[in-house]
Amino acid sequence: MSKRTKAVVVAVIVIIALIAAACIYGYVSGQKTPGQTDQPGQTVEPDTPNEPDTPDDQQTPDDTEEDPVQPENPNPSGGESVVVYVPDEQGETLTPVGTDAVDDSDQALVDALIAAGSLPEGAAVQSSSTADGVLTLDMNAVYGDAVRSSGTTGESLLIYSLVNTFVQARGVNSVLITVDGAPLESGHEIYDYPLEATS
Repeated sequence: MSKRTKAVVVAVIVIIALIAAACIYGYVSGQKTPGQTDQPGQTVEPDTPNEPDTPDDQQTPDDTEEDPVQPENPNPSGGESVVVYVPDEQGETLTPVGTDAVDDSDQALVDALIAAGSLPEGAAVQSSSTADGVLTLDMNAVYGDAVRSSGTTGESLLIYSLVNTFVQARGVNSVLITVDGAPLESGHEIYDYPLEATS
């Protein structure tokens, strides 16, 4: 290779390197940093994904919490807006429905379930307590009689309309239902254990 060819090759390599360096410099200097704008005196908020405000709000992949259930037809027209679980049109599964309750009491939730047709007229909460994520609801005999007189599907709907509604409203993990202080009994089972909400 002649000296002249070597000089041309070196010159071409230098030109390519300068062009690459200019492109990189132009790209880097053309990028706006967060808060930088084209107009002086204005700032722009950086585009960042929504991050939790505190470490307590962070979720890890091990978290098994599901998104809160959204009611089918919220109805916040006064009183306390609550979500109750009612049987679907076929009477086979429960559907969350938004409705109003007189207040945030346990009986107001039961009354909202009665108004929605999920529980029988006269069903009442006699007492309630919460310990270790378990809400114990002591219901009256009207509720117990309704559970005992319904078939398997009706029994399940009566029980889980109450359980699902109270798990969501009270933020507990499960509900233990008693009747007049004794475990809830149906013709099929004795419910002497806490029940978790169904999905």
